[in-house]
Amino acid sequence: MTVFDRVSSRARLPLATSLMALTAFSALPAHAQEAAPASGSVVLEEIIVTANRRAERLSRVPASIAAFSQEKMDSQGVRQIEDITRLTPGLNFSRQSYFSGSNTNISIRGIQSNDGAATTGIYIDDVPIQVRSLGFSSANVYPKVFDLERVEVLRGPQGTLFGAGAEGGAVRFITGQPDLENTHIYGRSELAFTEKGDPSYEAGVSVSTPVQTGKLAFRGSAWYRRDGGWVDRTNPENGTIADKNANAQDSKAAKLALTWAPTDSLRITPGIYYQDIDIDDTTGYWESLSNPSKGEFRTGYALSQPQHDRYYLPSLTINADFGAVELTSVTAYFDRDQDEVRDYTNFVSEIVGAGPYVTLPGQNAPGYFSEKQNNFSQELRLQSTPGDSPWTWVVGGFYSHEKQQSAQANQDSYVDTLIRNATGGAFNAASWYGVPLLPGDFLYDSRTRSKTEQIAGFGQVDYALADKLKVTAGVRVAHLKINHEQAAEGPWAGGTLASDGSTSETPITPKFGLTYQYDPDVMFYATASKGFRAGGAQTAVPTSFCGADLQSLGLQSSPTSYDSDSVWSYEAGTKSYLFNGRVMAEASGYYIEWKDVQRSVWLPTCGSSFINNAGSITSKGFDLSVQGKVTDDVTLGVVLGYTDATFDQTVLGGAGAILAEKGDAAFDGPKFTMTVTGQYDFVLAGNTDAYARFDYTYSSKGPRDNPAVYSYDPVLTNVPSISQVNLRAGVKLEAVDLSVFVNNLTDTHPALGRFHHFAGSPLTTNSTLRPRTFGLTGTYRY
Repeated sequence: MTVFDRVSSRARLPLATSLMALTAFSALPAHAQEAAPASGSVVLEEIIVTANRRAERLSRVPASIAAFSQEKMDSQGVRQIEDITRLTPGLNFSRQSYFSGSNTNISIRGIQSNDGAATTGIYIDDVPIQVRSLGFSSANVYPKVFDLERVEVLRGPQGTLFGAGAEGGAVRFITGQPDLENTHIYGRSELAFTEKGDPSYEAGVSVSTPVQTGKLAFRGSAWYRRDGGWVDRTNPENGTIADKNANAQDSKAAKLALTWAPTDSLRITPGIYYQDIDIDDTTGYWESLSNPSKGEFRTGYALSQPQHDRYYLPSLTINADFGAVELTSVTAYFDRDQDEVRDYTNFVSEIVGAGPYVTLPGQNAPGYFSEKQNNFSQELRLQSTPGDSPWTWVVGGFYSHEKQQSAQANQDSYVDTLIRNATGGAFNAASWYGVPLLPGDFLYDSRTRSKTEQIAGFGQVDYALADKLKVTAGVRVAHLKINHEQAAEGPWAGGTLASDGSTSETPITPKFGLTYQYDPDVMFYATASKGFRAGGAQTAVPTSFCGADLQSLGLQSSPTSYDSDSVWSYEAGTKSYLFNGRVMAEASGYYIEWKDVQRSVWLPTCGSSFINNAGSITSKGFDLSVQGKVTDDVTLGVVLGYTDATFDQTVLGGAGAILAEKGDAAFDGPKFTMTVTGQYDFVLAGNTDAYARFDYTYSSKGPRDNPAVYSYDPVLTNVPSISQVNLRAGVKLEAVDLSVFVNNLTDTHPALGRFHHFAGSPLTTNSTLRPRTFGLTGTYRY
């Protein structure tokens, strides 16, 4: 038996052809789950994870991890990253409500930031794809949930094995791989209807099959989904609908992989993953035009705001088994292009003093944004294979060369008329700004480029001091060099700007741990680990545009660079697999110290911002998960999370301005989250297996802003508590699973993202959950 066969296989369902006309459907990936050894008649299956770069039962990994197999995600209706965060304590995700809503904020255990480098690592298999925040359009892209073997959420800093991008934790999307021995088919199709919205539908198929058994195998998948819109774009003056259900989204994904095993100890897998997302318009709505209690969500923008985001990820993975050790090489190139249009019509009217609702007939002010990522990465790992030795270890090297470009261009051919009307004819754009419009009536044209080169060496070793006691020590040493340059021109730039800068650092991120295996099913652990985020360079905000804001902070200009920040995390926890496999329980508590925090300072008058290092933050809390078979037919579960992140001291910004007071909340997500799940399995007439399940999620109110803090805005209220109920019931016909579902059963519409561009502006936007949605899902596994 080689190392590739050491993870237990799963049972395959017999082929059923009754659903092939509905969907031609993907393979359940090999070694997705493993039943724990237990004598009970019905046990909970335990997922296999690779958080320590080797396949292990989740209950044997001394870390706080939420893991979702393909089957679990299907049963809980997981379709995108928001669904994963809904089910994962400690993981928080939000989208902005203005423009296209593409900008996101993802955080783990209160370690969050939309500025500078990422605090949460986003991985497809072993390849990091997170983005550095360069401009207003910079945002992560997340793989859609189809043909994934599993998703792993690693809570707490992962600096030793995953590097600088995982300061607060990491989210790993693990794709299915070709199987050299067996054919697998998996498929999923869905049709759903949203109240007062357009239908949604999807279909996807994945096939893995040996070309030459034991030597050569192929895996391919293709998937398409249409999410129907439910926000109308209207004319704010007369209420007529310009585009009904405007915010539809089309998503496409495909993957090809080929595994060649020239010998029993060598596997070579080239592959390519492709994803393409088209968003027709913003999901944010105008509060002045909407009535959420009646299910009416509307915007009054003059323009639709489409976004196109596509990426390619070719990779080459080589695994070589030398008996006592295994060598893994992962080479990848991530190529991403994002383009979007944002409507600045009301923004321009407001900034020249006409007010947000005073626009001219036919006026439109498009903002053109683009974001490009080109990341090459190479990782090489050598690690021990399971055996009788008390030592378990992994050592490796990592290199990456990441290039990113952000562009913005704003156009408004009506701005001269607006300014003349607002000033009684005293000014036009050239005299108002002191700089004439660019050719084509452009107010602003900017290009920002960043290049990050990183080389790192890492290692981690586990040593069994005794039969039940194990110590862990690891360290990563990296060297990063970041170059930044920007060129901007036009009235909003105050003329012509050109700047560049660079920074380099050599972070060291150690990890220490102690694990006590009380018995084969109960484990206790404690860890201390460091996480790191690189600093960077930035372009100064234009003083001609933002001078008043800067002066209120005691500044003549904004900083052109910012330093790195880091965390130390201390965690203790336990994992148990009890009552002959009928109950799984996990609990962890943590205390995190975050120093020299990179933080955005918002300038409320000019609507811009800059990054500085502002004080320190302490985050503390716990995670708890219990899943159990109450009877052979009833499964119940509850997961809880609590996060309390606050500033350790008062942070001053100059001229007496307070950026944060001691004890202020440093995390805008909920302190407390909870998910309660239940499933009842039963048999219908004719021995047809059936089930019914519910998923209830709750999150507490977000923190309120401190009125004493600079740029406090009383209109931007905290996010309310959120409760959501999803239901699903279905039948299993051998390999076919047919189910009906309702998401957001109570049709709740919490205000998730209230925003306006300027303090005192009456034009506020917001976002909420998708309205109540009914649907039918069919899945097929062979």
